[in-house]
Amino acid sequence: MMRTKLSWMIPACFTGLIAVAQTAPKELPLVSFGYGLTQFHGDVGNTNKSGGAFRTSLRFGVEQRFGNMFGAELFGNYGKVSKSERSLTLNRNFESQVLFVGLNGVFYFDNDVIMKRDAQFAPYISAGFGWMSFDPHGDLKDKRDSTYNYWSDGSIHSRAENDPLASTSTILHRDYTFESQLKDSATNYSRSTFGIPLSVGFRWKFGPNAGANIQASYFLTFTDYIDNVKDGGNDSWMWYGVSVYYKFGHPDREKETGVDVNAMMNEDYDKDGIADKDDNCQGTPTGVKVDNHGCPLDDDKDGVADYLDKEPNTKKGNKVDENGVSLDYKKIGNDAERDSINNSQKSQFGENPSHETLQQGNADVKAKSGADCIPEEFRSADGNKDCVITADEINTVIDNFFDGVGNWTADGINRLIDFFFDQ
Repeated sequence: MMRTKLSWMIPACFTGLIAVAQTAPKELPLVSFGYGLTQFHGDVGNTNKSGGAFRTSLRFGVEQRFGNMFGAELFGNYGKVSKSERSLTLNRNFESQVLFVGLNGVFYFDNDVIMKRDAQFAPYISAGFGWMSFDPHGDLKDKRDSTYNYWSDGSIHSRAENDPLASTSTILHRDYTFESQLKDSATNYSRSTFGIPLSVGFRWKFGPNAGANIQASYFLTFTDYIDNVKDGGNDSWMWYGVSVYYKFGHPDREKETGVDVNAMMNEDYDKDGIADKDDNCQGTPTGVKVDNHGCPLDDDKDGVADYLDKEPNTKKGNKVDENGVSLDYKKIGNDAERDSINNSQKSQFGENPSHETLQQGNADVKAKSGADCIPEEFRSADGNKDCVITADEINTVIDNFFDGVGNWTADGINRLIDFFFDQ
């Protein structure tokens, strides 16, 4: 009945811890490996003349901390337990290989309530549930396969003290080799059981990722046969040891520096929904829609963001100005030519040439007549046919040029101006 109940208790414990793990803050897993001594408490060894109490045992564990106060550890102990006793009536000994695998819940005192989380030395306690295997053997014979016979004077002989041939007996000495498997003559008991481990320890932190545990664990088992003797309550044993641990991954920098690293990594200065570390366009105005890189949307791909674009559907390939409006190449060309002519005018006769000034430059020009009085390319500019190109006539030519009247070009107008000064 007890074993049936325990068979569903273990999965229930695991399920509960998994549920806690899914809702708790993420911490680094810890792996530990330790070495220690066991001490058995049972039926064998209850007399004053007992010995062989300590044996060695290895311990390994994988621990996960959930937040500040609680954690869980999957662990195993592998080693031996042993005990011997000598008295006038009892001469018993045993040694058993034991394996205990269990799951612990851990409570940490360095939880920022009782102690600071970054304390170098911090206590903890744990309790759990697990499964154990054992197999008791006894040292009943010496290396020559002679059975031990304990005499009342405390010596060990090859024959019993009441044997008719006891006088021929030889003295034996224990070799402490546990060669004989022990069995109960009345009960074929199971050599596995369940148990409850209770532990207390101190954690010594060498750094953010490594340290050591100094721990004592008490294992209360659900069997009285670990020593092959059923007499009273269930057997138990202790483990005292030291283990070293290592945390895999990066240390919890928030706890080490006091800086909320997660908040810093997810900061969004311009509140556009893209964290600063992923934002290629810092300082986006409030309310402007952005892409996955934090840059304002530009649906027509003209290089001007939608919220600044005065022509939102620019034809693909068009060049645009700073407002996202397509550029008029013909107008640009006319403006360039106008600037060229205006610059030529300014360099030749100032910003605002008067009629008198221009006439002054032509005072010595004599009226000419005939077809060759002005070069053929300039004759259309001589509106009054007086064979003299005046400033007013040049301005008329320029105006006609921009209005699309006549066949004048920018270079032709520049030559006309040069001719005006050479008259």
